[in-house]
Amino acid sequence: MSKRRWILWQGLIAPSMERFVATRTETGFQLSGLILQAHQDAPFVVRYSIDVDEAWRTHAMQVEIENDGQHRTRLVADGAGHWSRDGKQLPALDDCLDVDLEWSPSTNTLPIRRLGLALGETKVVAAAWVRFPSLDVQRLDQSYERIDERRYRYRSGRFTADLAIDEGGIVLQYGVNWKAVATSGELGQRRFASSSSCSRKSPVTRKRE
Repeated sequence: MSKRRWILWQGLIAPSMERFVATRTETGFQLSGLILQAHQDAPFVVRYSIDVDEAWRTHAMQVEIENDGQHRTRLVADGAGHWSRDGKQLPALDDCLDVDLEWSPSTNTLPIRRLGLALGETKVVAAAWVRFPSLDVQRLDQSYERIDERRYRYRSGRFTADLAIDEGGIVLQYGVNWKAVATSGELGQRRFASSSSCSRKSPVTRKRE
C-alpha cells in the first residue's frame, strides 16, 4: 500500500496551482508542495516542506519563494508551542502548535488531524502564519468546527470558509479559494477517528486557516 498522497489544487480567485505530496515518514509525516502563484501581476514559485510528528504537531518548516531572486526561511518548533526562525527565538508564537502557509490549503490538515474533533465540536487554536510573498511570520488565532464527517468550518476574525476533506483529513475544497482537481495515492492508514482533543486565509489566495 502506498504511503504517499498527491493532490493538485487549483486557485479559484487568483491564478494559482499547487502540487502537494503528503508522505509517511519514520517519525510522522512530511508535507511538501510546489506552488505557482500570480500575485499583483507577478509570477511566483514557492517550494516548501513541513515535518510533523505522529500527533501532527509541527517540528520544522522550510520555504523558498522565487520571483526576482530567491528568498527562503526556516522555522523550528519543539511541539510544545515554542518556535525559532533561522536560529532566533519567536516568543510571539508561544503556544502555537501548527504552521499555516498563506498561499496553500495544505496546512489546514495539521489542526484537523491533530485535534481529532467530534461531530459538532469546535476548538480555538493559534498558528504560526507565514505570509507571502514577504515570508513574515505572525500569530494567527482561528477556530475549527466539525460540521459533519468530512466537512469543517474554519473561522479567523471575520473570515469563514467551509473545508471538504478526504478520508485522511486532507483538504479537497477550501471555500471559494481552492479545489482539488486531481488526486492519487494514500497515506496507508485508516481514516482518522473523531475524538475530543485539541490555524485565516483571505481572498486573492490568501488564506486564514
